[in-house]
Amino acid sequence: SPKTAAENSGPGKRGWAAVHNRLDNMYQNDNPDLPTLEPWQMSTRPPSDRFVAVRNPYYHRVDTAGRQLPYIDRVVMAVADGKLIPAKAGAGESDLQARDVQFANYTFLKQSEKRNHFRTLLWRSGLGSQFTLFPNLNIKDAAWRRLFRDARFRHALSMAIDRALVNQVLYFGLATEANNTVLPESPLYRKAYQERWTRYDRKAADRLLDELGLARGGDGMRTLPDGRPMEIIVETAGESTEQTDVLSLIRETWAEVGIKLFAKPLQRELLRKRVFSGQTMISVWTGLENGVPTADMSPDELAPTSELQLQWPKFGQFHETGGKMGEAPDMPEVIELKTLNDAWHVAGTTAEREKIWHRMLDIHAEQQFNIGVVCGVPQPVIMRATLMNVPEKGTYNFDPGAFFGIYRPDTFWFKQ
Repeated sequence: SPKTAAENSGPGKRGWAAVHNRLDNMYQNDNPDLPTLEPWQMSTRPPSDRFVAVRNPYYHRVDTAGRQLPYIDRVVMAVADGKLIPAKAGAGESDLQARDVQFANYTFLKQSEKRNHFRTLLWRSGLGSQFTLFPNLNIKDAAWRRLFRDARFRHALSMAIDRALVNQVLYFGLATEANNTVLPESPLYRKAYQERWTRYDRKAADRLLDELGLARGGDGMRTLPDGRPMEIIVETAGESTEQTDVLSLIRETWAEVGIKLFAKPLQRELLRKRVFSGQTMISVWTGLENGVPTADMSPDELAPTSELQLQWPKFGQFHETGGKMGEAPDMPEVIELKTLNDAWHVAGTTAEREKIWHRMLDIHAEQQFNIGVVCGVPQPVIMRATLMNVPEKGTYNFDPGAFFGIYRPDTFWFKQ
């Protein structure tokens, strides 16, 4: 309560505002005493490996018959290792599960449906790219920094990826070979944004690498201008085998143009720290969080606005701190993205905002600041056979959509 927060402030203690912000952290949802307008209220204090949220008796929504929502009285969230979740869900331990379930698990899940009384739906992913490479433009190593900041090198890396091979081998041809950009469901979609520099073209990639002075040695592998071998370490968060599988296929085709690739799994927080400190060469993550934007949605993801952006964390920190920390953008195209993003925030009409969006998307397609591989990978959604009101088809995305939130979980119910 505010009174408690005020009593906790004073000499040698955190201020009232800090205490209050800690107690009302709705994103973490870790304070059972915090009043809520949500359908369920958390009843478990962390730390715990089993969290229980109970029906909010004061929830303000009702159904068409006047019955107060939610229908379901309790939501139980069990914490488990992400690598075990597909097996546990396939064994019938989940009523509704998509997190940490990959398309590669689909066959196993379908085989387990009847035995464990669940269904496996395939929803669309709303991410701009399922798998994206992020060359670190703020890397400390001067030689690698020069290369990563040269668009020709990024184009070569992109054209040396056989996206059709990745699609067929890992996704049975159901994904789309594409850049990290907006999806066809977005009114801002253009085919050129999705396809520029994505065609597998070993000869063209070779020519660009030759132009850059990256000579081949006797073993066919290239070297940097300073004589070091061209060995690229790609770091991942180590949270899925999918990333490792994609990198294995990319390793084969990059080797054909004289580049050695080594995958290095790390913990998520360590990966972010290494990227930010300039130690990471290339990292792997998903692409645009919102792959289905309209012109009236913010294009912040396309501009240097956050230190969490893996391709230019120092540029993002410079923006977040008002120039007090980080590095000022010094690449013309990155500066233009920042200028365009600033202009979007003061644009007076949708037509102006749409024009800005298209210019930003065009810059990204041409520059390949991050290199998408495939998008539209189906997302398995495991649903208990008795769980009702979950749509057969949907889009699984954090923003917009809040994953299941857009489909009103307060209206889900179980039949006998």
